[in-house]
Amino acid sequence: MPDRNQLQYLLRLIDDETPEVRDAVMRELASFGNGLQRELVALPEAPQDDVVRAILNDVVAWQSRGGGAAESAALYRVGQLVHHRRYDYRGVIVSVDSHCTADNDWYEKNRTQPHRQQSWYHVFVHLTDQVTYAAQTSLEADHSIDVIVHPLVDYFFTGMENGRYIRNDRPWAGWEGE
Repeated sequence: MPDRNQLQYLLRLIDDETPEVRDAVMRELASFGNGLQRELVALPEAPQDDVVRAILNDVVAWQSRGGGAAESAALYRVGQLVHHRRYDYRGVIVSVDSHCTADNDWYEKNRTQPHRQQSWYHVFVHLTDQVTYAAQTSLEADHSIDVIVHPLVDYFFTGMENGRYIRNDRPWAGWEGE
């Protein structure tokens, strides 16, 4: 779990151009997952809204370039088509967490309770308006090239190429509909 007490110090290093420092800062910021925006605005000296948006965009861009533990340890990638083994739905991955970031109440209500310390995926479910949160062990690659019909696909993706959706720079953490 990320240390929110370190967040203010990470922000002081965010403009460092040294690749090692930049990667370390981005990795730590990305570890907050979908809670990063909430943590930023809760800081005693919270950044202005435009700075928060810029930070979220930087983290998303860094992850899309292959940075971050979530993407590097994950079996599946953002934009990839997947099939849920148990619930038999198809979907597209919009975001990846290196571990389950849902609160304990949600996790306890989850009927299957897959291990929390694995990659978890936010998936747009085909032919619905649902977004699921699925563990890596619950998914398998969907090798079809059929498009995913979901109302948010065009909002978070710019198109499809070679059977994979191309993610835009809109941060998943900033989406208020979660």
